[in-house]
Amino acid sequence: MAEAIGEHWRDLSALDLADRAEYGGKAAHLGHAAALGCPVLRGVALSTWFYQRIVEQGGLLGEIASILNTMQPRTMPQFEAAAWAIRSAFGVRRVPEEVRHELLAAWRAVEAPSVGLRSSSTIEDSATRSFVGQHISTLNITDEAGLLAAALESWASLFSAKALSYAHRFGVDLLAAQMGLLIQPMVTSEARGALFTADPVTGDSDRFILEIHQGAERGVFDLDPY
Repeated sequence: MAEAIGEHWRDLSALDLADRAEYGGKAAHLGHAAALGCPVLRGVALSTWFYQRIVEQGGLLGEIASILNTMQPRTMPQFEAAAWAIRSAFGVRRVPEEVRHELLAAWRAVEAPSVGLRSSSTIEDSATRSFVGQHISTLNITDEAGLLAAALESWASLFSAKALSYAHRFGVDLLAAQMGLLIQPMVTSEARGALFTADPVTGDSDRFILEIHQGAERGVFDLDPY
């Protein structure tokens, strides 16, 4: 894949930490890791412009605010009910043609028969809040319909039940957050895992925790610590 760029998306390797507000924490950190010489899977990053265009249409952001204000969720069943209502509101939205055009252009630039579409919110992977596992990513996307459906699901997952619960606990305003996306080719993995650059229990930044699993059968967050 040659270095790709669109009006609202860029080659992942071109990003750095300064791009967090526009492309989200995951994309910015992966771009930074690539710049440091780490082996980062190629792909493209979609800016928060796509999310903004979706929530602007038909007053969707105001509808989300109304759902949260009316339901006032405080428990996990209430968070799940609010997330369902918000996901339904996203689901009935039509993707604007300009958004669809840019999204498909980014997808084609990856040049892979099967891709993963990953969420990259502007509030995840920060020095104080990780939001790890709170938002939705979709694997093995092979066609346009699947890509569009996955994108809507990822944008809506900014308000997933887990994210709502996490935000409530730590006082984070999700309405002020935005969601970027990543599109990367699917690969056959020998192992998968996560590296915590601070101890997730104690917060000790001098202690790195690497959790991995050999093979590709279990989820990323069901791992063996080292």
